[in-house]
Amino acid sequence: MKKEQSGTKVRKPSFFLYTFPVIVASWYFRLKWRIKIDRKQMRHVKGPILCLANHGSTIDAVISQIALFPRRYNIVTGKDLFTWKSLRPFIQRYGAIPKNQCTIDLSAMRAMKSAIESGNNVIIYPEGRTSLDGKGLPMTTGIGKFVKFLDATVVILHTDGSYMTHPRYFGGSRKGRVYARVYPLFSQEEVRQKSPKEIYEEVAKALEFNDHVYQKENKIRYKSKEPAKNLNYILYKCPKCGAEYENVVEDGRVLRCKACGNAVEYTEYGDLLPKDDSVGFERVDLWYDYEKQSCAEELEREDFRFDKEVKLLIPNGSEFVERGRGRLVIADGRISYCGTKDGEEIELFQDLKTLNTIVTKNTEGVDLTFDEVIHRFLFVEGKWSVKCCHLVEAYYSKYGKK
Repeated sequence: MKKEQSGTKVRKPSFFLYTFPVIVASWYFRLKWRIKIDRKQMRHVKGPILCLANHGSTIDAVISQIALFPRRYNIVTGKDLFTWKSLRPFIQRYGAIPKNQCTIDLSAMRAMKSAIESGNNVIIYPEGRTSLDGKGLPMTTGIGKFVKFLDATVVILHTDGSYMTHPRYFGGSRKGRVYARVYPLFSQEEVRQKSPKEIYEEVAKALEFNDHVYQKENKIRYKSKEPAKNLNYILYKCPKCGAEYENVVEDGRVLRCKACGNAVEYTEYGDLLPKDDSVGFERVDLWYDYEKQSCAEELEREDFRFDKEVKLLIPNGSEFVERGRGRLVIADGRISYCGTKDGEEIELFQDLKTLNTIVTKNTEGVDLTFDEVIHRFLFVEGKWSVKCCHLVEAYYSKYGKK
């Protein structure tokens, strides 16, 4: 990684690499997702600017560039993106700042501070990852101290509908509607005057979102021949019999439990319609909340232990390479890997009190960072990543150092 990204100096995004793609993308997004942007309140805002945005989908990165144009922003991204072959030739010239997800990354913090001090604008997603259920993820209170550390004007980019057009689990996109609003939250002087707690509370409130409620209230149709495709990735627990990872998708529209036959149709309007004597929930996020509550109750059992076989992968250039096998365990207040790495036995662990969430992969795995290096753990059984995430978040919610 070049010295410009090490925290000493951050490159301002290339004018040509930034401007032309944004103009093309704005037209494409208007046609495909009927994106509507309200930025009237940004006309007289002076920089440097720290933009905080909610994070429903991977397309948020493009939406942000359209919504904030013509200002150019250094966008903070997960280090994982720097391994993508399609992005590697451009991402540094684009001025992106790499960060280890779901962990404190001092080098990334220094890079952001350097960018602001150089007069650049910076955009970050405080939730740390894209939403799994279409709602905002609770942030750590540390965002208040971090905003004061950067000492810049703060604006909010709030987006509704991006999750519904491009859900993490879906593996594609659905045609619908996206609405984005950009507005100032604090001037630099207000940042200096307010306490970290006050900043945290106002930022958390400003970034709240629920795309399922947004869809229902506005009666929006997100068109797809298979609206329920891969929905069992996040809705893995049957609400009728309680079986886990027995749900399968039929005809792209129905979620059926192989254990008891419970069947629920998911429509393009976001409705969940139980068949015959089946049971379900009104919205996807409510079903997801049921799973989270089940995991919170499971954690309270004296004999609780989450113990699964995994493959260990570590990035090598533009790809992740398998380096060992072992078991990923959640028990005794920590998440740990016990197994091999390059033929040697190792043990890696993190304290769950300091981990508010975890990065999940659609390939049924999770990412953890050790010594500034991403360690990817793929579950051999081809399931468990969302449940693993629930358990981590449930533990932090009750015992975490917030």
